[in-house]
Amino acid sequence: MPGGDGLSGEAGEIFGSAAQMCFEDARLRRLRYHLLRLTAIGLHRDEVEDLGELGRLAFEESDVTGQATKIKERAGASSLAFAIADIVERGGQGVGGPVSRQGVFTGAVLGAYAAVSSSAGLDQTTVAILGAIGGAVATPASAFIADRISEVGQSEYLSMKES
Repeated sequence: MPGGDGLSGEAGEIFGSAAQMCFEDARLRRLRYHLLRLTAIGLHRDEVEDLGELGRLAFEESDVTGQATKIKERAGASSLAFAIADIVERGGQGVGGPVSRQGVFTGAVLGAYAAVSSSAGLDQTTVAILGAIGGAVATPASAFIADRISEVGQSEYLSMKES
């Protein structure tokens, strides 16, 4: 369908806006600001500290199970906090390749930014969770793919011929 409609017609604009916000918040040099941004789309302010602790554990590549459980079992937990905790807890467990918890956490948080700019009539929480999943997959997988490209070369990787 030429031109796209709905969400597909807004994809580039949503990307640009979300990327701009990610870089703005990154310039503040604190995870806290990334998490505070997500309060605009359903994350509760009182979940920021617990997710910050989850991030600290993820960056240390430590066991996140206890912190993830704390977030997920909290009375009144937002769907977004639950999803991020669930994604990070699963990160690195039987996913078919090397996955850093840091990459999964960062990808999930930044992927959720997609919902901040979406106006395609979709539920923001759903968009945020899908963005978190996509970001959590893309961030560590991109590093793995970059390694594979360095092994076979860019032209071989980009070839559309069967190997």
